[in-house]
Amino acid sequence: MNQTILNEYFSTAWKSELDVYQYSGWQLIDKVKSGEHVIDVGCGFNEFKPHIHHLIGIDPANSAADVVTTIEDFKGTIYAFDVAFCLGSINFGTEETIINQIRCVVDLLKPVSRIYWRCNPGLHDHDNEECNIIEFYPWTEQKLIQMAKLFGFNIREIQIDSKSRIYAEWFRK
Repeated sequence: MNQTILNEYFSTAWKSELDVYQYSGWQLIDKVKSGEHVIDVGCGFNEFKPHIHHLIGIDPANSAADVVTTIEDFKGTIYAFDVAFCLGSINFGTEETIINQIRCVVDLLKPVSRIYWRCNPGLHDHDNEECNIIEFYPWTEQKLIQMAKLFGFNIREIQIDSKSRIYAEWFRK
């Protein structure tokens, strides 16, 4: 997927909707323990930042991010993360692209860690014309389970969230 097209779309047409998600919205704040370090991949307007003390938000298209970059180009920090939020961010391109991006996220995490997901099952339903040029990866619950196993994670929860998105929590001990 062309990063320039994605950046244009997410900097002009996309709007945050954390309030509408039953599993992958604001309630994620309560899943983060005090002292845990969180990376929010594709953080958008970095809305979790005021609520989670040790959070770094990265986003290639939004200047509200702590670091304006893609997950592939993020250079990390001096510490590994306990938690990753991938809320609609690893949704674009081929399976090869998705696997590479997940690998980049996993490489930033501690051996005991969690990833919270919101995945688009390939729907072009963002109510704007620009959405039609985006190549959405067709996530399924089965694909999330397969990818979790591929990267050494278990699934604690998987649900259909609002707007037909798939919510999942991966964990490894």
